Amino acid sequence: MTNGERHDDDLLNVLRDDGVTDVAIGDFENRSTVGLNELIDHFDADSWAARVFYNERFGGVLIRQMPGEGNRLHYHPDADECWVILEGEWEWFIAGQGTRVVGEKDIIVVQQGIRHQIKCIGDKPGIRLAITAPDVNHVYAEGETETA
Repeated sequence: MTNGERHDDDLLNVLRDDGVTDVAIGDFENRSTVGLNELIDHFDADSWAARVFYNERFGGVLIRQMPGEGNRLHYHPDADECWVILEGEWEWFIAGQGTRVVGEKDIIVVQQGIRHQIKCIGDKPGIRLAITAPDVNHVYAEGETETA
């Protein structure tokens, strides 16, 4: 482990530390079809996540967060990551590219090793589909933050 960095490849830890209060792993995973409305109706919490596909090559998690919520500044040393925005507006910080606002139907790609951070903005919840390697390693620099 690099000095001052914390590594985490446990999806439950990562999401809960980012403020996602209800996480479903296995309930909706690898079905031939999962409806977004079915997921919205399933959860009682405002912020939730559901892993919808998972295999030896990639995993996908739908994440819903409220305005002002997001994740911590981090990077993945061994995998690229991409997101498809399904609802809401999000503010992304990607090291070397700065901050940008993205919305419904936008696709974002971050290469391995690049620090990034996301925050839901606007006046309604946002939902994004995160796709990356299974059990991807998240590396957080302790005390390091960006304004995203």
